Amino acid sequence: EQQRVRNHQDINPTSTCVGSVEQNIFIPTLYKNPNLKVKAIASMFRRSPLCLASIKHDVTTIGAHEDTVWLFERIFPDAQVMSSPRGTKVTDVTDGTYDGIQAYSTTEVPTIRRQVGAQPVVTMLEDFNGAKLGYSQMIFASEESLDDDRREVLSQFLQATFRGWENVIRDPQEGVRKVEEARKMLKLDDEHNDHWHQSFDFHMEMLQLCNDQVKETFEGDRLGVINPVRWNEATRWLLDGAPQMESNYGLDTELWRPA
Repeated sequence: EQQRVRNHQDINPTSTCVGSVEQNIFIPTLYKNPNLKVKAIASMFRRSPLCLASIKHDVTTIGAHEDTVWLFERIFPDAQVMSSPRGTKVTDVTDGTYDGIQAYSTTEVPTIRRQVGAQPVVTMLEDFNGAKLGYSQMIFASEESLDDDRREVLSQFLQATFRGWENVIRDPQEGVRKVEEARKMLKLDDEHNDHWHQSFDFHMEMLQLCNDQVKETFEGDRLGVINPVRWNEATRWLLDGAPQMESNYGLDTELWRPA
């Protein structure tokens, strides 16, 4: 995601370029390639919903996304962690291809429960074996977008983003209906994956779980605030063994600052 934003910015130097990714992906990627020149500006989730989901208690094999195999290996050192397809991971755990899968507590977990008729075994990654993953659904921008009048464009974008969240927190049913309407208008599919259960009650539950995550980002007078203390704590854990990084590495602390 960071590379896509950088590529677009280089091709369109006057554009305002943003993306969204997890802090646990953003920080190691930026550390490996500082030339990406991007900074975090806000976040939709304060805590990562990333978890290990299984339908059994004894987990020896784990299917994870290619870019998070290292993370699961670090948190679950006794398990065999394999890179697995994103599109079939719910099927992979229900049919026994893997004992456990990388999942979101907001998405795949409710899907698995509906498919197997029982609550899956869930281990949240945050704080497990000391893990500090930081923020999720984090919004970042190219460094160029934080200069000149584009900074105001970013501010307006964030205002609109979190007004939208305020609306769906107040009326989640209307939020689900509007998303479904937008999907039909834009002819969006489900990315050919099995993460979602196709029912209104599932989409309501998923949105309510997401709403709870978003509410936790409220500081001062707004949603979406990245707290530098929490950001720095996660950065130190994610870059374990790396030379000491400066405080607020990869973070703009001024654009979306609470009053």
